[in-house]
Amino acid sequence: MLSKLKKEVKLKLLSRLLYGVNVSCNICGHSFSTFLPYLGRINAMCPNCGSLERMRLIYYFMQQTDIFKPGMKVLHIAPEKCLSEKFAEVWGSNYIMGDKFEQGYKYPPGTVSLDVTDIQFPDETFDLVICIHVLEHVQDDTKALLELYRVIKKSGAGIIHVPFERGRTETYEDPSITDPAERKKHFLQTDHVRIYGEDYKQRFLKPGFKIEHGDFVKKLDSKTAERYVFKGYDFFLLRKPA
Repeated sequence: MLSKLKKEVKLKLLSRLLYGVNVSCNICGHSFSTFLPYLGRINAMCPNCGSLERMRLIYYFMQQTDIFKPGMKVLHIAPEKCLSEKFAEVWGSNYIMGDKFEQGYKYPPGTVSLDVTDIQFPDETFDLVICIHVLEHVQDDTKALLELYRVIKKSGAGIIHVPFERGRTETYEDPSITDPAERKKHFLQTDHVRIYGEDYKQRFLKPGFKIEHGDFVKKLDSKTAERYVFKGYDFFLLRKPA
């Protein structure tokens, strides 16, 4: 608790020190001379709310495509604090946060225990499922994708995003690698179980999803991308057919 408080105080101080007009966070609305570095990436994390490039891009996408519809039933897996606060304002009790609780991670209040490979909710419960940078941690991502597809209503959608390596044709994974140090060596993080290649879209489509807005990032004007620092992340919406 004390370390968390110290981190929050530090971020607030940095937020004041970095005040400026070069970059803006579209989630919290604050502007800065630069964002903070994060995991070796410069100009990445908002000092005020902690948002990263992918979070700002996804939030921008949701604003631009009118996904914020009142009354929707929404499941957010491994909820990011900065996004969950915004979503709770829109969807209230229809917004459910779930995660598989593990040591070393922080979870927003109200998060329920959830295994993405065995989701406890009935078929076709949710209008929207949000699952950002989760599947690279999941041993059986095929089963997880089938579960996500199952709990989404017909005509519902999934915002499912993973890190992937451009230029890598096929996803690299090896279930025999379980040692954290070896995983970091092979998959770049101690709790990752694969490096997705450019075939990840085909993996996502197997349950029956259809891709929408596959060209969203390409249509962004450079000034918007630079101001919010999206850094050209690949992004699309997955739709469950009616």
